[in-house]
Amino acid sequence: MKTFFQGWVVAILVMAAAQTGNIEAVISKDVKTENFLLAQTQIKADELELAVALPDLAKVVFKGGDSSSGRVVGIDAQGQVLSIQRSSKTTTIPLSKIQKVVFKNSALVYRRDGRQIIRGERDRPTGKPVTWSGIPLNAFTVKNPTQGQAVVKLKPPVVSTAQLQGIQSVARDWQYVVDEIQFNPQQQTIVILAKPY
Repeated sequence: MKTFFQGWVVAILVMAAAQTGNIEAVISKDVKTENFLLAQTQIKADELELAVALPDLAKVVFKGGDSSSGRVVGIDAQGQVLSIQRSSKTTTIPLSKIQKVVFKNSALVYRRDGRQIIRGERDRPTGKPVTWSGIPLNAFTVKNPTQGQAVVKLKPPVVSTAQLQGIQSVARDWQYVVDEIQFNPQQQTIVILAKPY
């Protein structure tokens, strides 16, 4: 019986030593992974892909004063055209003819999670309006035209690293909704005016 218990004690000690070795290996692996992730986050801290919402009705104001309305369904940076849809008909407009695109305040907006809001009296902005100037035209992409979901890549010099952190913290709880877009085809940049809701 004594030999049996000695065998068990040896087996338990061997297993404990093996577990300790595994724990150390896991801990060291986690530390390496954590350091890697921290380093990766610092590299990515200078750029943010921000989901923004486009209300479903926009007024395109032309440089001559005329206007057209519809849903913004795409912006082609290479071809320098804006695509709008109205009554299931899509029209492309050269950016050089557009003064600005203004999104109606009472238009329907989809949040990232699919919930709908209508801006206006009931849904007031929860944060200050922001203006992002000098965004490269190819840094703005309409991802889901049906729900007005778009992505804008923000990085210095458009916004500072500190501003990026502020924008990211607001975006955790709120949805940035675009109020207006202005184009500069010569410099291939855009200006976005938005508010968090």
